[in-house]
Amino acid sequence: PEAIETTRRLKAEEALRQAQKMEAIGQLTGGLAHDFNNLLTAVIGNLDLIRARSGEPNTRRWADNALQAAQRGTKLTSQLLAFSRTQKLDTVPVDVNALIEGMRSLLNQSLGANVTMDVDLSPNLPPAVADVNQLELAILNLSINSRDAMPDGGTLKISTSLAHDDPGYVVVAVTDTGAGMPADVVARAF
Repeated sequence: PEAIETTRRLKAEEALRQAQKMEAIGQLTGGLAHDFNNLLTAVIGNLDLIRARSGEPNTRRWADNALQAAQRGTKLTSQLLAFSRTQKLDTVPVDVNALIEGMRSLLNQSLGANVTMDVDLSPNLPPAVADVNQLELAILNLSINSRDAMPDGGTLKISTSLAHDDPGYVVVAVTDTGAGMPADVVARAF
């Protein structure tokens, strides 16, 4: 009994330390994201002016490219703020299948020539209530992790379905033919 209680206490202390670390990381992330967002606001404003006032086609094209990159930075900042819990998630009803279809080009570019993408979308899914940016980021991150797990190539499968145990939930699964994660990585990831 005493050994069991000691084990429970040690596990609880470790969980508390982990929670405190995550809170500190969240606060740091939130502060950096706010500062970065302020810088991006100035960059985007100036790029808009350059694009609007330039009569040179190449300069407008370069400004457009830089503006797109800055807007992706703003989206990333938004995701970091959501991670740090300083910005609320913007949850809306999402057609998950349409979202995945809209990501095909980006995913194919990100995966490269050695990875084959297989998409299996279940028809007639109800909308899922989600933050579109966060869902896109999760699917992209899982896909990139899968690509990295298949250095010699393989198949990445993205599928959607209704949850078997609760048909009120939409399931998005990203699977690959890679070797899988070692146990120590699984422990950190999940």
